[in-house]
Amino acid sequence: MLFRKRERFERTDVPAPGPYTNTIGGVVLAVVAIALVLTVSCVADRVGKEARLNDSTLGKQVSNQSYMTVTDDSYSISQDSFTKILLLTVSGDGELAKGAQLQSAHVLVIREHVPEEGEDESAASITAQMANVGGDVKVTASAGTSSSLAELCASSGPAACVTPLNAALNVKFSHVVVSTEDVLARVAALAGTDSGKLVDDSLDLVMKIRTDMTAAELVALGNKISQLGGVEAIGTFDAPTKADTAQAEDGSTYETGYQAVDKTWLCIMLGTLVEGE
Repeated sequence: MLFRKRERFERTDVPAPGPYTNTIGGVVLAVVAIALVLTVSCVADRVGKEARLNDSTLGKQVSNQSYMTVTDDSYSISQDSFTKILLLTVSGDGELAKGAQLQSAHVLVIREHVPEEGEDESAASITAQMANVGGDVKVTASAGTSSSLAELCASSGPAACVTPLNAALNVKFSHVVVSTEDVLARVAALAGTDSGKLVDDSLDLVMKIRTDMTAAELVALGNKISQLGGVEAIGTFDAPTKADTAQAEDGSTYETGYQAVDKTWLCIMLGTLVEGE
């Protein structure tokens, strides 16, 4: 039997290994690794920016609030539609961490009256009032300890101020905005903005705030302020307060050094309480 010699053929569809094959392979892997790192970094950066909106910590505090109560039979809760925004301005980078120094606190209430059945359509209106709340206003934390608003902000962070202020003011906030500067005018300027592009088009604003609002809700707030006629159309006043007092063991009364808000008068000024009904 004759054995045929096997013939060898070179495959033209497979590159022949050369002296630089391993080097090229290493370069390609390095390029792929760098591209992957850059992609992950960009995605993480984007998520971080968008996380400043729809903040879960603030959202939880908003959900934990108590409803408004009426303690004076001469008044009742207005049936108009209200948007109530708590604006807290703090020093630092705008995070919700402890140690934030409270610069200012405001309660913005936008009131929309929709004509009832039989009422003239011209009765429709939108107005707004904003109360300035001092840092020395007395608040009571969930643990039952009392302090000033500024002290609570510094010890527990801005988010911890939401429910204590809800109780101290008798105002149930629709949303909260924590910022490193007064951003109300910039929020008003969002009117007509595409909420889907908010992070890209208004990045500087987004990086200065933390809020439980989504991009769409933030733009909606801007639209309402625009309907009012701008920030200039908002009536501003200081929340009515009086010196907070406590009783000593001997029965005498002394001032605690804090200020107590007159809840009824504040709500009347904000329009959430009305006479009669």
